Amino acid sequence: MSKQTTDIRDIEMLRNKVETLLTKHGNDIRKKATKMLNRSGTDISRLSSEDIQKLLFEFQCYQIELELQNEQLNRTHQELIASRDEYEQLYNLSPAGYLTLNKEGLIQKVNVAATHLLGNSKKNLIGKKLGEFILPLDQDNYNFFIKGFLTTQTDQTLILKLNSINNTSPHLNCQGFGLCSCSLQNCNHNNTSIYVECRGIANYNNKNELQICLTINDITERKQAQETILCLNEKLEEKILKQTSELIESNLNLKKKIEELKYSKHQLREREAKLNSIFNASIEGIITINTSGNIVSVNAAVETIFGYTQEELIGCSIKKLMPLSLRNKTQHNLKDYLQAYMLKNIGLIKEFEGMRKDGSSVPLDLSIAEFSIDKTNYFTGIVRDVSLRKHREQQDKEHLDELAHVTRLGLMGEMASGIAHEVNQPLTSIANYTQACLNFIRSENPDLEQISEILLKTHQQALRAGQIIHRMRDFVKSKKIHRTTANINTLIHNAISLCIAEFKPNNIKLKFELTKNLPTVYVDNIQIEQVIINLVKNSIDALKTLPQQTQRQLAIQTNLINNNDIEIRVKDNGPGIDEAQQQKILTPFYTTKSDGMGMGLSISRSLVETHDGVLHFNSKAEKGTTFYFTLPAGRKSNGS
Repeated sequence: MSKQTTDIRDIEMLRNKVETLLTKHGNDIRKKATKMLNRSGTDISRLSSEDIQKLLFEFQCYQIELELQNEQLNRTHQELIASRDEYEQLYNLSPAGYLTLNKEGLIQKVNVAATHLLGNSKKNLIGKKLGEFILPLDQDNYNFFIKGFLTTQTDQTLILKLNSINNTSPHLNCQGFGLCSCSLQNCNHNNTSIYVECRGIANYNNKNELQICLTINDITERKQAQETILCLNEKLEEKILKQTSELIESNLNLKKKIEELKYSKHQLREREAKLNSIFNASIEGIITINTSGNIVSVNAAVETIFGYTQEELIGCSIKKLMPLSLRNKTQHNLKDYLQAYMLKNIGLIKEFEGMRKDGSSVPLDLSIAEFSIDKTNYFTGIVRDVSLRKHREQQDKEHLDELAHVTRLGLMGEMASGIAHEVNQPLTSIANYTQACLNFIRSENPDLEQISEILLKTHQQALRAGQIIHRMRDFVKSKKIHRTTANINTLIHNAISLCIAEFKPNNIKLKFELTKNLPTVYVDNIQIEQVIINLVKNSIDALKTLPQQTQRQLAIQTNLINNNDIEIRVKDNGPGIDEAQQQKILTPFYTTKSDGMGMGLSISRSLVETHDGVLHFNSKAEKGTTFYFTLPAGRKSNGS
């Protein structure tokens, strides 16, 4: 029960107590006076003066007592008036609405807050049944609610809803007993609806009449809050249901992914097993090292190549497989050397020399790959034992030398007449110079200065003839490869000196376009000269087919190209090579000459490639042909 309801009950009890005291006190005085008069039974006129004095004294005492009691009654009356005023003020100014009903349901008393909530004045409310303000549809519920007070006389609670729908009389719509929801139609609320809570008690007044005291409180905000909470709860339930559904779906997806992961894991294991079988069955050695140069893993082929078992290599430094010279070089800076070498050669195939367990060296082809696991870098080297290939290459080189030697013999045979002519010229000059010297000596006064000059020219011609014979002998007899640092322009002039006799008789104009100050090359001089002679000889043979009146031109050019290679070009203005011949011109045993062997260009290409160069050509019909090849400048080739 609320505090306001308790205060009302206390005030009512105080008022009833005061009225009871006043009534009881007045009745006691009257009874006492009557008793005294009846008890005396004496006529006053017969009393003695002494008795009369006693009676007067007694009456005065009673009078004083009555006056004192009257003062006490006045004070009590004033307290009652103050309590009543305080009660009236509390009753009317209370924010809660108060209603007092009799057992018939008539409104006996109402405060200002209740009139506001009910939307009527006291005049329109007092004396009327509260049931008149209840909608007919809910009369039974309201009557049941009132009977609850009359039968049980216990506290009851009722929830009312006030609706303003522009009706002259308010109505309570009761929706239950004890705790119910009712609507009150009120024309003073501007078509608004509010919720009120009605709490009541049943007691008896001073007249011993049963009355019902009701308090009405506006709980609109609380009701709206409850509705809001209810709405939020519904939304929360919807959200929970939705999230639950999403979680169930996520759980299903997770289970699906777990199954997929299991399947992927199974596939990964199968793939790993396959890779391991391939890894160990590979004929190429696979070695994985970390950035510090320690061996992490090797396959079975490494044991075949190096002679070490896997247990002897894993955890050891890669220097164990390096030759002694490289071990000493990387003794203190292995990590830096590996980083520089690996990063530089990733994706390339390099020739490398390894060391077997027995101390012998093994030539290898090495390719390097880099990968990372958990932010840790590793290098994998794939090595192939190329001992057999190197042996075959050596045999091919020896065979190539034999072919080249045969080719040089053939070239010498073709150039024999020209060389004989070249040698004959200095021999003839020597004969003429010696005859002149003899004639001067036989004279009476020989001119020694002139004789000395003639002898010097004779000496020069003898040296020239010796150089031609010496160059011819070196060109024919050379088989072994002797690489030295050389100037490419000098090699060109040396090669041209062996076939210079071909130009003048065939009316060929030779032009040199050589770039000065070129870097040196590290080559076998005889082999490069042979390439130049082969290309020049082919151009001479092509120019011979041109008509005599046509200007025949042959140019030799040298240039330094972008990748620091030297390019040598042999260019002629001959008839060119048709498209069908261009497809086969560099293949062995293919020739356009009636007496050719078809080996010149093939051998030339092999010699150039041995020196890490490339041989190409360009040709246009009736425009001429240009053969050009490259040589690495300033460094040793792989074949050295």
